[in-house]
Amino acid sequence: MNEQLRRSAAHVFVDDLDDVHLDDEDRHHLSSVLRLRRGEVVTCSDGRGRWLPARWNDGIEVTGAVNSVAPVARALSVAIAPMKGDKAELVVEKVVEIGIDQVVILAPTDHTVARWSPDRALRQMARYRRIARSASMQSRRVFLPAVVGPVPLGDLLTDTPAFGTVGWAEPGGRADVADVDTLLVGPEGGWSAAELARAATTVDLGATVLRAETAAIVGAALMVAHRGR
Repeated sequence: MNEQLRRSAAHVFVDDLDDVHLDDEDRHHLSSVLRLRRGEVVTCSDGRGRWLPARWNDGIEVTGAVNSVAPVARALSVAIAPMKGDKAELVVEKVVEIGIDQVVILAPTDHTVARWSPDRALRQMARYRRIARSASMQSRRVFLPAVVGPVPLGDLLTDTPAFGTVGWAEPGGRADVADVDTLLVGPEGGWSAAELARAATTVDLGATVLRAETAAIVGAALMVAHRGR
């Protein structure tokens, strides 16, 4: 990561780097939450791999040219079943900070406890996307990750380039997490026998039994670390 990007006092996403404007929410965040001082370095990105340096002057004042970052050669995804409470929100935040490129929210699986009406599903997905955007600002990402769903489990098991090689997080799995492009993490009750019968590739995330949210975060960290090597 570029040092100026890493050390900026704040990082924001804008629609157009040729005409930088903050929306009201981001302006409030920089001025009233982060309490930026005049002259502090801010970086702005379009979420598509381009960013530029600026400074805070009761608004954004551009100070340098646009930089472009090449996309990763191998995109990584984590797919999670709906979880009780705000656990899925934690997962979205943390796997985005870690560097996952796509978060997939599965439609209810056999053992899923949390069930959403269509209206609530729309609200939840909108919230997850806001959380992913905020986490991307925190971690100084210049590509906004995709957050998609609810996606039926069967859709991930077809030969779809968007998901690549799919691995199921399951104790005793023998596949190497380094070879997985999309990691499937089951609900609090785990995968059913019928679902596991469809699993061509299973991945063991460690010697202990992990909660669903912990498994997703650990799996994301392992995937990104192996890609970095």
